[in-house]
Amino acid sequence: MDCRSPPIDCAFRRRLRLRFCWRWLVIPFFGMCIWGWVDVRSRGYPYFDNPLEHKTDLTVYTAAGAAFFDGRAPYAVANPRGWTYLYPPIFAMVMAPLHVLPSQDQVMVWFVISLLLCWGCIYESGRTLAYLRAKDRHLAERFTTWYPWLGIAAVFAATLPTLNCLQRGQVGILKLYLLMLGLRLVLSGRTHWTRLLGGVVLALPIVLKVVPVLPVSFLVFVQFVAWAKSRWMRKPDGPEAARLFVNSSIGLVFGLILFFLVIPSMLVGWKANWQHLRTWSSLVLTKMDDGGEDPRSGNSHSIRNQSLNNAAYCFGNFIWHVAAGGPSDKLVEFFDRPKTIFERPAMIMDSPMAETVLLRLRLAILAALGIVGILLGVRGDALSLATALGLGCMAMLIVSPVSRGHYFMLVAPAILYLPLWLDRENRTWSAMIMAVVPIVLIDLHYIFLDYAGRVGLLGLGMTAWLLTALILVGRCSRKSATSLSEDIPPDAVSPVTKQAA
Repeated sequence: MDCRSPPIDCAFRRRLRLRFCWRWLVIPFFGMCIWGWVDVRSRGYPYFDNPLEHKTDLTVYTAAGAAFFDGRAPYAVANPRGWTYLYPPIFAMVMAPLHVLPSQDQVMVWFVISLLLCWGCIYESGRTLAYLRAKDRHLAERFTTWYPWLGIAAVFAATLPTLNCLQRGQVGILKLYLLMLGLRLVLSGRTHWTRLLGGVVLALPIVLKVVPVLPVSFLVFVQFVAWAKSRWMRKPDGPEAARLFVNSSIGLVFGLILFFLVIPSMLVGWKANWQHLRTWSSLVLTKMDDGGEDPRSGNSHSIRNQSLNNAAYCFGNFIWHVAAGGPSDKLVEFFDRPKTIFERPAMIMDSPMAETVLLRLRLAILAALGIVGILLGVRGDALSLATALGLGCMAMLIVSPVSRGHYFMLVAPAILYLPLWLDRENRTWSAMIMAVVPIVLIDLHYIFLDYAGRVGLLGLGMTAWLLTALILVGRCSRKSATSLSEDIPPDAVSPVTKQAA
């Protein structure tokens, strides 16, 4: 049945597809709710006799949120397990109403909200891809080939981190949803207000956790390059690129001011909010890269942390133990034992030289990302901007001092957009490989955590993936620029030159 047949047939096909889609969404939703009631909800019980059985982060947010309004110190209040709040004030304030419920019911409410956000991530990704299809002729031709395949790849890559996030009551799903929603509003917005709203939405992940400042600022940087190139070349799309950059940037700045200062100050007062921000910056921002010795942030040297910094730390200690007979690398897991009972010996990767090398490597990755951002900005099309957000998310996971396993659900944007960009450059096999590798790395990390985590497989593998992606984008961009210059006839003369002659 062709869609060029009578309208009633097309309408019937759309209804049939909609019913089929909802059927396959509703069944897993109720299945997940059963799992949430049986397993996730039980993790929210206080377990006063055995606090270590309280395995959820959600009560950290709700307890701190209540403390913001009852006069206690919110960054000193702990949940039954002893964990404390680490993020800017507004998220805890928003979560404060849940504190009136029993802790296990708090967990269940957030679990259902997170499930709806999972659907929101899929929905926003589909709308963004549909917009990219409409804007790119090559993508429109290849859309039916790539879209189902990439959708499945993104789901498989994000499944285990998402389940981990759902189980522990974390905010990663909300963070991913806001990034996907903000990207869609910025790219497909037809009015100034829509793009301003997109910038405001992109400010929210930064307020939840500061590290999303990297992908968001990288996206804005690529927009700036696109605007500067259009203005310098005096291209017809210059005003559109300028509006895109200016609207999203203004919205981002406005959102940061709104969520860091205005709204919290309206809730607790300007003076109190300013004091909370100072406390947060002194306790958290100054200790983000402290080697994991601050109990507020947990053990950042745990094998579950797969940032480049810690993956290399685990791998170096593992090699030192196996090849040179050094202390067991597993001892770093017991950093929180009282020193009168247990004191961890110094590891080879604790040396200042190792820290310096890793710092320089992370800075080099950021520099390479900036160069690729310029190349993507020179392209300036919607697919290049979406690819920039995906690469920014991957770079955030690599250079951030803490990137636990459940953070890696943020590989989804890169899996969706980078392969499409590479396929447009006739790099089909590279596109397929770049979509599959993150799935393998993430699954191996979760299935064989005790072994894969010790050698930093996920962190080092994702670093290699990111460097490969940056090299591919750089080579494709250079090749396209060369072919474009070769296509220009040698006797071509601009209208301005002709007029002058």
